[in-house]
Amino acid sequence: MNDLVSRPGNASQGGMRAPSYLTAQDQENSLFSWWYRIASPPRPRDQAAFVERERFRRGRTGSQIIPALYVLLIFSLYAGFAGTNPFLITIVIGGLAALTIATALNRMGMVNAAGFIVVATAIAYPTLNIMTTPGGLDMLILPLFDLLVLPLVCAVSFLPEWWVFVVALINCLFTLGALLYAPQTAELSAVLQIDFAGIITPIILIQMIVSVVAYIWVRGTVQALKRADRAEEIARLEYDLAHQAEEAASQKQRLEASIQKIVEVHTRVANGDFGARVPLTQDNVLWQISGALNNLLSRVQRLQHDAAELQRLKFALQQAREENRLLTRKLGDTLH
Repeated sequence: MNDLVSRPGNASQGGMRAPSYLTAQDQENSLFSWWYRIASPPRPRDQAAFVERERFRRGRTGSQIIPALYVLLIFSLYAGFAGTNPFLITIVIGGLAALTIATALNRMGMVNAAGFIVVATAIAYPTLNIMTTPGGLDMLILPLFDLLVLPLVCAVSFLPEWWVFVVALINCLFTLGALLYAPQTAELSAVLQIDFAGIITPIILIQMIVSVVAYIWVRGTVQALKRADRAEEIARLEYDLAHQAEEAASQKQRLEASIQKIVEVHTRVANGDFGARVPLTQDNVLWQISGALNNLLSRVQRLQHDAAELQRLKFALQQAREENRLLTRKLGDTLH
Protein backbone atom coordinates (compact mmCIF):
# COMPACT_ATOMS: atom_id res chain seq x y z
CA MET A 1 0.00 0.00 0.00
CA ASN A 2 2.80 2.42 0.83
CA ASP A 3 4.43 1.43 -2.41
CA LEU A 4 1.28 2.50 -4.19
CA VAL A 5 1.40 5.92 -2.57
CA SER A 6 5.10 6.47 -3.04
CA ARG A 7 5.07 5.31 -6.66
CA PRO A 8 1.82 6.58 -8.18
CA GLY A 9 3.01 5.50 -11.60
CA ASN A 10 1.94 1.98 -10.63
CA ALA A 11 -1.63 3.16 -10.22
CA SER A 12 -4.12 3.82 -12.91
CA GLN A 13 -6.56 6.74 -12.94
CA GLY A 14 -6.21 8.14 -9.48
CA GLY A 15 -4.05 5.47 -7.91
CA MET A 16 -6.38 2.48 -8.02
CA ARG A 17 -4.84 -0.64 -9.47
CA ALA A 18 -6.96 -3.17 -11.29
CA PRO A 19 -7.86 -6.27 -9.23
CA SER A 20 -5.96 -9.43 -10.06
CA TYR A 21 -8.95 -11.00 -11.78
CA LEU A 22 -9.29 -7.94 -14.05
CA THR A 23 -5.74 -7.86 -15.32
CA ALA A 24 -4.93 -8.11 -18.99
CA GLN A 25 -2.85 -11.23 -18.40
CA ASP A 26 -6.03 -13.07 -17.44
CA GLN A 27 -7.34 -12.42 -20.94
CA GLU A 28 -4.48 -11.99 -23.34
CA ASN A 29 -2.06 -14.65 -22.08
CA SER A 30 -4.66 -17.36 -21.62
CA LEU A 31 -5.26 -20.25 -23.98
CA PHE A 32 -8.96 -19.37 -23.72
CA SER A 33 -8.56 -15.75 -24.78
CA TRP A 34 -10.47 -16.42 -27.99
CA TRP A 35 -13.28 -18.03 -26.01
CA TYR A 36 -13.41 -15.11 -23.54
CA ARG A 37 -14.00 -12.78 -26.48
CA ILE A 38 -17.04 -14.91 -27.38
CA ALA A 39 -18.50 -15.92 -24.02
CA SER A 40 -17.11 -13.70 -21.26
CA PRO A 41 -18.68 -10.34 -20.35
CA PRO A 42 -16.61 -7.25 -21.16
CA ARG A 43 -13.98 -6.36 -18.58
CA PRO A 44 -15.15 -3.39 -16.45
CA ARG A 45 -13.04 -0.30 -15.94
CA ASP A 46 -10.44 -0.36 -13.17
CA GLN A 47 -12.46 1.94 -10.90
CA ALA A 48 -15.76 0.13 -11.36
CA ALA A 49 -17.87 -0.66 -8.32
CA PHE A 50 -17.27 -3.95 -6.55
CA VAL A 51 -20.69 -5.27 -7.58
CA GLU A 52 -19.83 -4.73 -11.24
CA ARG A 53 -16.43 -6.35 -10.87
CA GLU A 54 -17.92 -9.29 -8.95
CA ARG A 55 -20.48 -9.78 -11.72
CA PHE A 56 -17.61 -9.85 -14.19
CA ARG A 57 -15.81 -12.47 -12.08
CA ARG A 58 -18.89 -14.69 -12.05
CA GLY A 59 -19.37 -14.23 -15.77
CA ARG A 60 -15.72 -15.04 -16.43
CA THR A 61 -15.84 -18.16 -14.24
CA GLY A 62 -19.12 -19.22 -15.82
CA SER A 63 -17.66 -18.85 -19.29
CA GLN A 64 -15.07 -21.44 -18.28
CA ILE A 65 -17.84 -23.88 -17.29
CA ILE A 66 -19.85 -23.61 -20.51
CA PRO A 67 -17.30 -25.42 -22.78
CA ALA A 68 -17.35 -28.43 -20.44
CA LEU A 69 -21.14 -28.60 -20.76
CA TYR A 70 -20.86 -28.34 -24.53
CA VAL A 71 -18.44 -31.28 -24.55
CA LEU A 72 -20.69 -33.33 -22.26
CA LEU A 73 -23.75 -32.79 -24.45
CA ILE A 74 -21.88 -33.47 -27.69
CA PHE A 75 -20.48 -36.74 -26.39
CA SER A 76 -23.99 -37.67 -25.22
CA LEU A 77 -25.13 -37.66 -28.83
CA TYR A 78 -23.39 -41.02 -29.24
CA ALA A 79 -25.69 -42.56 -26.66
CA GLY A 80 -28.64 -40.98 -28.43
CA PHE A 81 -27.67 -42.43 -31.79
CA ALA A 82 -27.00 -45.78 -30.10
CA GLY A 83 -30.71 -45.91 -29.30
CA THR A 84 -30.56 -46.26 -25.51
CA ASN A 85 -32.99 -43.34 -25.16
CA PRO A 86 -34.96 -42.16 -28.20
CA PHE A 87 -35.53 -38.75 -26.56
CA LEU A 88 -31.85 -38.16 -25.79
CA ILE A 89 -31.02 -36.49 -29.12
CA THR A 90 -33.85 -34.00 -28.63
CA ILE A 91 -32.70 -33.34 -25.06
CA VAL A 92 -29.11 -32.78 -26.21
CA ILE A 93 -30.11 -30.46 -29.07
CA GLY A 94 -32.30 -28.45 -26.71
CA GLY A 95 -29.43 -28.24 -24.23
CA LEU A 96 -27.00 -27.05 -26.90
CA ALA A 97 -29.46 -24.38 -28.00
CA ALA A 98 -29.93 -23.24 -24.39
CA LEU A 99 -26.16 -23.06 -23.85
CA THR A 100 -25.79 -20.99 -27.02
CA ILE A 101 -28.36 -18.49 -25.73
CA ALA A 102 -26.66 -18.44 -22.32
CA THR A 103 -23.28 -17.79 -23.96
CA ALA A 104 -24.68 -14.80 -25.85
CA LEU A 105 -26.35 -13.40 -22.71
CA ASN A 106 -23.19 -13.84 -20.69
CA ARG A 107 -21.19 -11.98 -23.34
CA MET A 108 -23.69 -9.11 -23.15
CA GLY A 109 -23.14 -8.87 -19.41
CA MET A 110 -26.46 -10.46 -18.40
CA VAL A 111 -24.67 -12.86 -16.09
CA ASN A 112 -27.61 -13.80 -13.85
CA ALA A 113 -29.88 -14.59 -16.80
CA ALA A 114 -27.14 -16.65 -18.41
CA GLY A 115 -26.53 -18.42 -15.10
CA PHE A 116 -30.16 -19.42 -14.66
CA ILE A 117 -30.23 -20.86 -18.19
CA VAL A 118 -27.00 -22.80 -17.66
CA VAL A 119 -28.16 -24.15 -14.28
CA ALA A 120 -31.54 -25.10 -15.75
CA THR A 121 -29.78 -26.86 -18.62
CA ALA A 122 -27.46 -28.71 -16.25
CA ILE A 123 -30.50 -29.85 -14.24
CA ALA A 124 -32.66 -30.66 -17.24
CA TYR A 125 -30.12 -32.92 -18.99
CA PRO A 126 -29.84 -35.64 -16.31
CA THR A 127 -33.41 -35.30 -15.04
CA LEU A 128 -35.04 -35.56 -18.48
CA ASN A 129 -32.66 -38.33 -19.40
CA ILE A 130 -33.71 -40.21 -16.27
CA MET A 131 -37.43 -39.60 -16.63
CA THR A 132 -37.57 -40.52 -20.33
CA THR A 133 -35.75 -43.85 -19.94
CA PRO A 134 -37.69 -46.49 -21.86
CA GLY A 135 -39.32 -49.08 -19.61
CA GLY A 136 -38.86 -47.00 -16.47
CA LEU A 137 -35.87 -46.51 -14.18
CA ASP A 138 -33.45 -49.39 -13.98
CA MET A 139 -30.16 -50.12 -12.24
CA LEU A 140 -28.15 -48.62 -15.12
CA ILE A 141 -29.84 -45.25 -14.67
CA LEU A 142 -28.60 -44.73 -11.10
CA PRO A 143 -25.17 -43.31 -12.16
CA LEU A 144 -27.01 -40.47 -13.94
CA PHE A 145 -27.99 -39.11 -10.53
CA ASP A 146 -24.32 -38.29 -10.02
CA LEU A 147 -24.61 -35.77 -12.86
CA LEU A 148 -26.81 -33.66 -10.57
CA VAL A 149 -23.55 -32.37 -9.13
CA LEU A 150 -23.06 -30.35 -12.33
CA PRO A 151 -25.86 -27.86 -11.54
CA LEU A 152 -24.18 -27.15 -8.21
CA VAL A 153 -20.92 -26.29 -9.93
CA CYS A 154 -22.77 -24.09 -12.42
CA ALA A 155 -24.72 -22.35 -9.65
CA VAL A 156 -21.65 -21.35 -7.63
CA SER A 157 -19.90 -20.26 -10.81
CA PHE A 158 -22.63 -18.07 -12.32
CA LEU A 159 -24.94 -17.06 -9.47
CA PRO A 160 -24.55 -15.67 -5.94
CA GLU A 161 -23.17 -18.39 -3.71
CA TRP A 162 -26.36 -19.05 -1.70
CA TRP A 163 -28.10 -20.29 -4.85
CA VAL A 164 -26.15 -23.54 -4.54
CA PHE A 165 -28.40 -24.61 -1.65
CA VAL A 166 -31.53 -23.90 -3.70
CA VAL A 167 -30.23 -26.06 -6.52
CA ALA A 168 -29.19 -28.78 -4.08
CA LEU A 169 -32.69 -28.79 -2.61
CA ILE A 170 -34.20 -29.13 -6.10
CA ASN A 171 -31.85 -32.03 -6.86
CA CYS A 172 -32.67 -33.82 -3.61
CA LEU A 173 -36.43 -33.41 -4.12
CA PHE A 174 -36.13 -34.73 -7.66
CA THR A 175 -34.08 -37.69 -6.49
CA LEU A 176 -36.64 -38.58 -3.82
CA GLY A 177 -39.55 -38.15 -6.22
CA ALA A 178 -37.92 -40.15 -9.00
CA LEU A 179 -36.95 -43.08 -6.78
CA LEU A 180 -40.31 -43.10 -4.99
CA TYR A 181 -42.87 -42.39 -7.71
CA ALA A 182 -41.28 -42.77 -11.17
CA PRO A 183 -41.90 -45.98 -13.16
CA GLN A 184 -39.24 -48.56 -12.33
CA THR A 185 -38.11 -51.95 -13.49
CA ALA A 186 -38.79 -54.89 -11.24
CA GLU A 187 -35.09 -55.26 -10.48
CA LEU A 188 -34.68 -51.65 -9.30
CA SER A 189 -37.95 -51.77 -7.40
CA ALA A 190 -36.79 -54.85 -5.53
CA VAL A 191 -33.44 -53.27 -4.69
CA LEU A 192 -35.10 -50.08 -3.44
CA GLN A 193 -37.43 -52.10 -1.22
CA ILE A 194 -34.48 -53.89 0.29
CA ASP A 195 -32.09 -50.93 0.74
CA PHE A 196 -33.77 -47.64 -0.21
CA ALA A 197 -31.74 -45.64 2.33
CA GLY A 198 -28.46 -47.17 1.15
CA ILE A 199 -29.12 -46.02 -2.43
CA ILE A 200 -30.53 -42.56 -1.83
CA THR A 201 -28.26 -41.54 1.07
CA PRO A 202 -25.02 -41.31 -0.98
CA ILE A 203 -26.80 -39.25 -3.65
CA ILE A 204 -28.20 -36.76 -1.14
CA LEU A 205 -25.01 -36.78 0.91
CA ILE A 206 -22.97 -35.86 -2.17
CA GLN A 207 -25.37 -32.97 -2.83
CA MET A 208 -24.97 -31.71 0.73
CA ILE A 209 -21.19 -32.06 0.83
CA VAL A 210 -20.62 -30.43 -2.55
CA SER A 211 -23.04 -27.61 -1.69
CA VAL A 212 -21.39 -26.79 1.61
CA VAL A 213 -17.85 -27.05 0.26
CA ALA A 214 -18.70 -24.98 -2.82
CA TYR A 215 -20.47 -22.36 -0.70
CA ILE A 216 -17.58 -22.06 1.75
CA TRP A 217 -15.04 -21.87 -1.08
CA VAL A 218 -16.91 -19.24 -3.08
CA ARG A 219 -17.92 -17.31 0.02
CA GLY A 220 -14.32 -17.16 1.14
CA THR A 221 -13.25 -16.02 -2.32
CA VAL A 222 -15.85 -13.25 -2.37
CA GLN A 223 -14.87 -12.09 1.11
CA ALA A 224 -11.20 -12.04 0.09
CA LEU A 225 -12.08 -9.97 -2.97
CA LYS A 226 -14.07 -7.57 -0.81
CA ARG A 227 -11.09 -7.14 1.51
CA ALA A 228 -8.85 -6.59 -1.50
CA ASP A 229 -11.34 -4.06 -2.85
CA ARG A 230 -11.35 -2.17 0.47
CA ALA A 231 -7.55 -2.26 0.53
CA GLU A 232 -7.44 -0.84 -2.98
CA GLU A 233 -9.92 1.87 -1.99
CA ILE A 234 -7.81 2.77 1.04
CA ALA A 235 -4.70 2.82 -1.15
CA ARG A 236 -6.45 5.08 -3.63
CA LEU A 237 -7.55 7.44 -0.84
CA GLU A 238 -4.02 7.49 0.57
CA TYR A 239 -2.64 8.30 -2.83
CA ASP A 240 -5.22 11.06 -3.31
CA LEU A 241 -4.43 12.51 0.12
CA ALA A 242 -0.71 12.40 -0.59
CA HIS A 243 -1.29 14.04 -3.97
CA GLN A 244 -3.44 16.73 -2.37
CA ALA A 245 -0.82 17.35 0.33
CA GLU A 246 1.83 17.66 -2.35
CA GLU A 247 -0.32 20.10 -4.31
CA ALA A 248 -1.03 22.10 -1.13
CA ALA A 249 2.67 22.29 -0.30
CA SER A 250 3.49 23.37 -3.84
CA GLN A 251 0.74 25.98 -3.81
CA LYS A 252 1.93 27.26 -0.44
CA GLN A 253 5.46 27.57 -1.80
CA ARG A 254 4.21 29.49 -4.86
CA LEU A 255 2.08 31.71 -2.63
CA GLU A 256 5.00 32.53 -0.36
CA ALA A 257 7.17 33.34 -3.38
CA SER A 258 4.45 35.60 -4.79
CA ILE A 259 4.03 37.40 -1.47
CA GLN A 260 7.79 37.89 -1.30
CA LYS A 261 7.74 39.54 -4.75
CA ILE A 262 4.95 41.88 -3.66
CA VAL A 263 6.87 42.79 -0.49
CA GLU A 264 9.98 43.54 -2.58
CA VAL A 265 7.97 45.87 -4.82
CA HIS A 266 6.57 47.65 -1.77
CA THR A 267 10.11 48.11 -0.47
CA ARG A 268 11.29 49.56 -3.78
CA VAL A 269 8.32 51.93 -3.92
CA ALA A 270 8.99 53.03 -0.34
CA ASN A 271 12.51 53.90 -1.49
CA GLY A 272 11.13 56.03 -4.31
CA ASP A 273 11.27 53.54 -7.19
CA PHE A 274 7.79 53.97 -8.67
CA GLY A 275 8.83 52.03 -11.76
CA ALA A 276 8.81 48.75 -9.80
CA ARG A 277 6.23 46.15 -10.86
CA VAL A 278 5.12 42.79 -9.50
CA PRO A 279 6.14 40.13 -12.11
CA LEU A 280 3.20 37.74 -11.69
CA THR A 281 1.28 36.05 -14.53
CA GLN A 282 -2.43 35.30 -14.80
CA ASP A 283 -2.02 31.70 -13.59
CA ASN A 284 -0.84 32.96 -10.20
CA VAL A 285 -3.35 33.01 -7.36
CA LEU A 286 -2.28 36.59 -6.42
CA TRP A 287 -2.46 37.85 -9.99
CA GLN A 288 -5.50 40.08 -9.33
CA ILE A 289 -3.80 41.68 -6.33
CA SER A 290 -0.54 42.17 -8.21
CA GLY A 291 -2.44 43.52 -11.23
CA ALA A 292 -4.27 46.08 -9.11
CA LEU A 293 -1.01 47.05 -7.44
CA ASN A 294 0.75 47.41 -10.78
CA ASN A 295 -2.10 49.57 -12.10
CA LEU A 296 -1.90 51.75 -8.99
CA LEU A 297 1.86 52.14 -9.37
CA SER A 298 1.44 53.02 -13.04
CA ARG A 299 -1.02 55.77 -12.14
CA VAL A 300 1.24 57.05 -9.36
CA GLN A 301 4.16 57.02 -11.76
CA ARG A 302 2.13 59.00 -14.33
CA LEU A 303 1.05 61.45 -11.63
CA GLN A 304 4.66 61.80 -10.55
CA HIS A 305 5.68 62.40 -14.16
CA ASP A 306 2.90 64.93 -14.62
CA ALA A 307 3.84 66.68 -11.38
CA ALA A 308 7.47 66.85 -12.48
CA GLU A 309 6.41 68.21 -15.88
CA LEU A 310 4.17 70.79 -14.18
CA GLN A 311 7.00 71.81 -11.91
CA ARG A 312 9.29 72.19 -14.91
CA LEU A 313 6.74 74.34 -16.70
CA LYS A 314 6.22 76.43 -13.58
CA PHE A 315 9.96 76.97 -13.28
CA ALA A 316 10.20 77.88 -16.97
CA LEU A 317 7.32 80.33 -16.56
CA GLN A 318 9.02 81.95 -13.59
CA GLN A 319 12.20 82.30 -15.60
CA ALA A 320 10.25 83.83 -18.47
CA ARG A 321 8.63 86.31 -16.11
CA GLU A 322 12.00 87.23 -14.62
CA GLU A 323 13.50 87.73 -18.05
CA ASN A 324 10.51 89.79 -19.08
CA ARG A 325 10.86 91.91 -15.99
CA LEU A 326 14.55 92.52 -16.72
CA LEU A 327 13.84 93.42 -20.33
CA THR A 328 11.15 95.85 -19.26
CA ARG A 329 13.55 97.51 -16.82
CA LYS A 330 16.26 97.84 -19.45
CA LEU A 331 13.79 99.23 -21.93
CA GLY A 332 12.68 101.80 -19.34
CA ASP A 333 16.26 102.85 -18.60
CA THR A 334 16.93 103.25 -22.31
CA LEU A 335 13.95 105.52 -22.84
CA HIS A 336 14.96 107.80 -19.96
